[in-house]
Amino acid sequence: MKKATTKDVIDTLTYLSKHAQKAYKEILRIIERPDFLFSNDRTLTPLEALTNYRYIHGFTRLLRKGTISLNDVTQSFIFLEAKVEEYLKNIYKDKDFKLIVYGDVGIPGFTLTVTSFYENQDDEGRYELNDLVKWFAENALYNGLHIEEGAAEEVTDESSGNMFKRYYSKIIKT
Repeated sequence: MKKATTKDVIDTLTYLSKHAQKAYKEILRIIERPDFLFSNDRTLTPLEALTNYRYIHGFTRLLRKGTISLNDVTQSFIFLEAKVEEYLKNIYKDKDFKLIVYGDVGIPGFTLTVTSFYENQDDEGRYELNDLVKWFAENALYNGLHIEEGAAEEVTDESSGNMFKRYYSKIIKT
């Protein structure tokens, strides 16, 4: 995937401000007031993930109706990623972070979180951002999950949680 130019970002933001106000406001809220909290204790990384969790549902309806392109959604996340990275580099020195964008087709919606990053953390199952957006658009349960009476099966496979949620991540070094 090609890197977004300044013109691409401006075009995407202009489009969002006119046609996707909910997503635009959700993104602006994150970049204008990035109230992320971090610790220096590796065991608190899961708590950081919960504390720094942000919902971005504004793209869901637009993707369902086909009124926003996959590229516009991807470019919006690239812009958001760059702004979070800029913020972290201005505030923190010599600390590593992991930015994660989840696509959850069960909600359906995107979420973002930022945690401290420590070496040797597993990143198995990571998707590229454009692949995540495409997977989400094709698989989101826009009308909810339909369960027929008597058809429920007990699922014991540990990977079954992965069928609803996938992620993209980036390590940010300050």
